[in-house]
Amino acid sequence: MRYVNPRTGLTVALDTLTIKEKSFYRRALKEFKRNTDWFEFDKFLFSPSSVLYKGRRSHLEILRHPLFLALKDMWLQLGVQQGKITRKNKRV
Repeated sequence: MRYVNPRTGLTVALDTLTIKEKSFYRRALKEFKRNTDWFEFDKFLFSPSSVLYKGRRSHLEILRHPLFLALKDMWLQLGVQQGKITRKNKRV
């Protein structure tokens, strides 16, 4: 299982995710594909109760986790698609 962003080329291997993390990822992907409002998507992904933070002991552990990398990329892509944020490099 892996996350791939064809626009940027980012690929994240998700094979090490737990069952709960994989379920959360699939739900996030579904919301992303539905073009959920960016602010609602943000609340869903990064609220304090998010599975992303369960069992993590440090800030760096979260930032390096494959689930976070995939979710952050989806979040940014959705923000671009909805005009909430812009890409600095227009070639991507």
